[in-house]
Order: sequence, then structure tokens, then C-alpha cells
Amino acid sequence: MGCCGSKTEEQMPIIRDSTKEKDASARSRKNTAEFNINQARSHEVDVALDVDTAHPKLKINGKSLQWIDESQQRNINIENCFDEEPFVLGNMGRAWKSYWEVNVKKDDWVLGVAKATAHRKGTLVFRPTGGFWVIRLSNGQRLKAMEDEEHVLEKGIPDKVGIYLDYQERKVTFYNADDGSFIYSFINGASYQDDVRPLFSPWNNDAKPITILSITAP
Repeated sequence: MGCCGSKTEEQMPIIRDSTKEKDASARSRKNTAEFNINQARSHEVDVALDVDTAHPKLKINGKSLQWIDESQQRNINIENCFDEEPFVLGNMGRAWKSYWEVNVKKDDWVLGVAKATAHRKGTLVFRPTGGFWVIRLSNGQRLKAMEDEEHVLEKGIPDKVGIYLDYQERKVTFYNADDGSFIYSFINGASYQDDVRPLFSPWNNDAKPITILSITAP
């Protein structure tokens, strides 16, 4: 009986609380992302706006873009452009870690990264499973991380945002570039095998621009 009792104990399944394990893992991975913004800035890359992908009513001037609610602003590449929502992709060199900053002193905007293969036609659905890792500001009040379910961020509204793409850690992290504070980190980011590109939108409520900034400029 003693032998049989011992065998029964060995065969009993071990029950784990998977929810607690997932929560602990998420907290750990998010804490890892909260390092000094100056470390992220050491990976600054030059980002240019890809005019061929821009919505027809986005006016692009160098590294600035704004919504112009008039006729289309240029001859468009209908195959490559965003046709309904006011977005444009950026171009940059490939690196394991990349960082750039954007001036967003306005009430509505969307920033982040997207897979080059993500949908550009019709109404866009912002979620990592669809190839989008973005945060957005609505009406100057609600700052949200667009996870598979929207996550409202209890943070101050930034005038400048830093975006840090880390393929090694598979994270996309956002900073307030004025005070260096952490905003949010997606912990389910793209791998290096994905063709991931910066994504920008000044939204379509007004003509105020957003601008890609140069950190190293004198």
C-alpha cells in the first residue's frame, strides 16, 4: 500500500494559476522596457516620410505632414497609399534597435509602427495581431495604447513622443520626449524578419502638422 500510495502522489497533476503567471510575466517584461530615454536615443535613426503611401489629402513638406481638407495634394500611387484613413508610412534603415521622435502638439494623432504588409485600404483596425503597434490621442484628452483591446493610459499628454523599436526584445516603447518619462511598451512586438516601418497620422480634425524631429541637429 505504501508503494501504491507513493505512485499515486507522483501521478497527481500540478495545477498552476496561468493568469497569475501571465500577469507576472507581463509586469516583468514591461519593467524591462522602462530604461533611460537617453539609452534609446543612442539608437536614433533618420526617418523620411514615404509619399507613395500617404493618404491623398495629407500634405507632406519635408518631415512634416498635415491634413488638408481639400482636393488631393499630389498624384497618388493608388496601389500603395492609405485610401480612407489619414496615414503615411516612414522609411528608415534596418537595425536591431531604432529610435525617432515626433512633435505632436495637437489634440489628435496616431504614432507607432506597422508591418509593411498591414492593411492600408478601408477602415483600419489597430492591434498587434493586425500588424499595428500604435498609441493615439483623441480630443486632447484620451491617450490610448491600441492593444487587441484599447488600453487607456493614465499619463500626461506629451507634446513630443519618442518611439523605440527593439527587435531583440520584440518591444515597441513610447516615451514623453520632453521629460523623458515612460509612456507605454508593447511586449508583443515584431521580429527582425518582419518588415516594420514607422507609422504617422496627424488625423483629420484640423490642419495642424506633426513633424519628425532631428535629435542631433544643433
